[in-house]
Amino acid sequence: MYDANTCKGARRASVALLIAAGLGLGLSACGTVAPLKHVMLSPPQTERLASRPSDWDVRRVKMPEYLDNYDVQLRTDNYVLTRLPDAKWAERLPVAVTRLLQQTIDEKLVRNRNKHYEVEVDIDTFEPQPSGQVVLSASWKVVAGDDHVVARDDALIQEPLTGATQSPASIGQAMSTAVRELALQIVSAAG
Repeated sequence: MYDANTCKGARRASVALLIAAGLGLGLSACGTVAPLKHVMLSPPQTERLASRPSDWDVRRVKMPEYLDNYDVQLRTDNYVLTRLPDAKWAERLPVAVTRLLQQTIDEKLVRNRNKHYEVEVDIDTFEPQPSGQVVLSASWKVVAGDDHVVARDDALIQEPLTGATQSPASIGQAMSTAVRELALQIVSAAG
């Protein structure tokens, strides 16, 4: 004998089982997402020298707005940037670049440590390229307290990506090396 109430109850139970199964699949798929990696701009800890602060002050680095965030991005085409889905910068990119420049200048500076200089850096380009290298294009100047420009120049630094060119570690290493090379150019010209 056909009972309409029994049929409705069976359909509701079937729908509830389908929803539960769908949620279970969705949650298990979430469990397979790669863990987020936090990438730092820094020298390898084994190469890091103890430094004492100098009287040089690196002002916050200026860069295009599309780079002023936590996303690790690489240029995949002349007009396309792609965000790495499993990596973020440990700190905003301009802050990280400023910190690493200051650290490297303090570490490498020999002459003029006690000069009250301000270092201003304006970055135009700073990202991994489809060619397999990081390109850092910047203009910089070192200014004395009396607004006298001690040194200024433009820099174009190209650093090869090692290993897997889209790995967060490879990108972090190449970008760190490029920033340290920029600091060395500044110290060489003004320090």
